[in-house]
Amino acid sequence: MNSDSRLRWLAYQVLDKIQGGVLVVDRAPYHMKLRAESRPASSKMRKADVAAWLEQHDSVPEEWYAIWRQQKTVPEIHEQTVKHRPTPRYLVQDLTATFDVAVIFFPVTHPELKPIEMVWATVKDALRKENVTFTTSRLQELVDIELAKVSAEACRRYEDHDIGMNNHYMEVVAMRAEVKGSLDA
Repeated sequence: MNSDSRLRWLAYQVLDKIQGGVLVVDRAPYHMKLRAESRPASSKMRKADVAAWLEQHDSVPEEWYAIWRQQKTVPEIHEQTVKHRPTPRYLVQDLTATFDVAVIFFPVTHPELKPIEMVWATVKDALRKENVTFTTSRLQELVDIELAKVSAEACRRYEDHDIGMNNHYMEVVAMRAEVKGSLDA
C-alpha cells in the first residue's frame, strides 16, 4: 500500500459509501501525505532549495537585502522556514471534502483507541500459531479464515473497550486541569 493507491481505493471503493459521514485515519505515513504547498522545508535540503522554499512561500523578510542568498547562512535561512512553517494539509482531507466526509486523525501510538487494532491483534495471534508454511497464499487463506471468525459480539466488546479508554483519557485530562488549576491558584 502506498499513498496514491490508498487514495484511489478511498475514492473508488469507500468514500461514496460513507458520504456525509466520518473517515477515521491513523497516522501511518501513507495516510499522511501532505499537499505540496503545505510541506515544510526539510533540514536535509540544500541551501538553494531552502532559499527557493522561502521565496515560494513569500517568507523572505523585507529587511533581508537583495543578495540575502549569498549573505545568509544555512541555519539563518532554516530558522526563517521554521517561523513560516505552513499549516499541514493532507491529500486525504482534500479528497474526503469532495465527498462531504469529515476526517478524524487518531493520535499516534494509541492502538487502544482503535477497535480495528484489537481485531488485527486477534488475527495476527492466530496467524503466528497457524502459518507454518510461510507462503503468501496460505497467509491470505488464514487471514480470510480468522477475519471470518471475528463475531459481531467481539466487535461490540472492542468498541466498548475503545469507549471506556476514551472516557478514561477524558477523566485524566479533567483531573490534570483540576490539579493545574489548584497549583495556579
